[in-house]
Amino acid sequence: MSANYQRGNNALMWLNREIDTLMRRMSDLLGKNEDEQFIEVSLDVYETKQSLIVIVDLPGIREADFTVTARGNWIILEGTKSFIPEDANGHYLFHRIERRFGKFSRKINVPERFNPEKTKAEMRKGTLVLTIPARKDTPHRIAITKENKE
Repeated sequence: MSANYQRGNNALMWLNREIDTLMRRMSDLLGKNEDEQFIEVSLDVYETKQSLIVIVDLPGIREADFTVTARGNWIILEGTKSFIPEDANGHYLFHRIERRFGKFSRKINVPERFNPEKTKAEMRKGTLVLTIPARKDTPHRIAITKENKE
């Protein structure tokens, strides 16, 4: 599968991934407990002629555990991925824990030609799909006022 990237965006995408990785490692180094750690959620952003599409992987996260907010030219995704509940005896014997749990937050800058306030969100098997429609570019006539002569 090949993907077409917008020219000049590769460096920005790389920088964004590196910053996310750095923040995750800093959280690990500071030794915060799971409730205080921020986890990384993966997402893809692409556009069509009609809309900007954001696809976010949120496996195991219920819709009640996150929010999507439009603020200015930003879409903000915030929530928490909870650890598995304890069993009836109050404990588990884990052999390995590789999945990450904790809070997450992602901000997606929406280009001006799209309208974040009209965003539609849909969950599909653990994947959040955000559809941000393009703004309608309808020309309108501008009235010209006459100069007041005094």
